[in-house]
Amino acid sequence: MAITSVRLEGAERLEVTIRNELPVALTDLTLSLLAVGHQFETFVESELPSDVPVASELLVKEVRTGSIVFELVAQSLPVIPLLWQGGPLLEWANYAKDTVMWLLGKLDKPPRNVTKNDLKQWHSILEPVAKDHGSQLNFTVSDGGTVINHFFVNSLEANAAQSRITREIGALEEPNNAIYKKRVMTWYQAKFDNSSQTGNKAVIESISPRPLRVVFDNNAVKNEMFEQGVEFSKPWHQLAYIVDVQVQTISGQPRVATILGFYPEETFDPSE
Repeated sequence: MAITSVRLEGAERLEVTIRNELPVALTDLTLSLLAVGHQFETFVESELPSDVPVASELLVKEVRTGSIVFELVAQSLPVIPLLWQGGPLLEWANYAKDTVMWLLGKLDKPPRNVTKNDLKQWHSILEPVAKDHGSQLNFTVSDGGTVINHFFVNSLEANAAQSRITREIGALEEPNNAIYKKRVMTWYQAKFDNSSQTGNKAVIESISPRPLRVVFDNNAVKNEMFEQGVEFSKPWHQLAYIVDVQVQTISGQPRVATILGFYPEETFDPSE
């Protein structure tokens, strides 16, 4: 059995336990431990203004014989107790649990924006358990001996979460500017101002279910599109268009669609 304990000064305690059936590779265990520390540090510092100095790094305090036991201590966090009534370890454990639940498909979205580096670190955290069938990773937060948060990830779940991580990283590495030909677009929000470059949003369901901000490659395309609708007895913003678009992503999610061109003869009334 390999046990990793993370302890803050005082009664609050986070214990991360790997209950393994096979020997744990030293590299996997070290990277997992480092990733826990990095995730805690990033979490704490992201909650504070950039001009507030704080030492949030987890440091090795003691290595004991017997089972693999690492006791860590966080550097002084004078401001943190004022932010979280339950303490930073409980808040981080809540965040960690929600992140794992998202990776397992049990939550629709992560608790906060997840970067490529975050995903790689979570892959490392889960690696010792994912490699060992029948093993389990436990996170337990206690305060004065009373357990206030506990969740676990078994080997099957760790493998499933790592598969999700691989897919998410792949999505983040896709080209940031993808061009799509002849896609159906309907307006979600439009400004009645041909000179405006802001405030226009449209839905292109084959690309994203969410409305995308719309910009135009040139004014000629915009003016021609805004003149559509005469033969439909409907204004242009209530019509559906067939367009060529370039889509820009942020963190792998489509955000902006640049209209490169459209096909006037294929414009239609979406209500018919």
